Amino acid sequence: MMHRYFLYCLASFLALVFSGCKTDQRTELFEMSYVVDFELQAGLNTLETHFYSTPGIQSQFQAQLDALGRPASDIVSVTPKYAELSTIFGDQDLDFMRQVFVRIYDLSDPLNVNSEIFYLDPVPPNTRKVIRPFPGLANVLSITSEPNFGVEIGISLWEVTPHSFDMRLEFELSANVD
Repeated sequence: MMHRYFLYCLASFLALVFSGCKTDQRTELFEMSYVVDFELQAGLNTLETHFYSTPGIQSQFQAQLDALGRPASDIVSVTPKYAELSTIFGDQDLDFMRQVFVRIYDLSDPLNVNSEIFYLDPVPPNTRKVIRPFPGLANVLSITSEPNFGVEIGISLWEVTPHSFDMRLEFELSANVD
């Protein structure tokens, strides 16, 4: 009797798991690459998260659609794909950083910065010259389809910054179709 009950529970569990799993059938139509430069000042403390906002980034969304001859209605999502944070000259270790996240926002509502597109928490202690945050799950189609948008970078530190750094964030977004 107990054996039959166990098999019934196992079969029910497997049926539930496999019936609910659907693969994402979206295909990347094009990618949009962006570069954001900012300065990380010397002497920043470890108690707060430091924010760097860059408004007015020109979206490549419409230009890419025009080049492909596709309407905007074909795009079902724009998702984060890849990001890389480093010093501009790539010659400084970044092992003093504890957390990095990148958010994207609509310029018509700059106080609503809640679409996280990349994050890494904690930054591994053996990080050297490049930090590669993980892509988030946000669909930022409504923001990137506008002519311009803003990016906010948040950084928390393990140690006080030893000196100023000219930083560069390079990131890619993927425009997807069904």
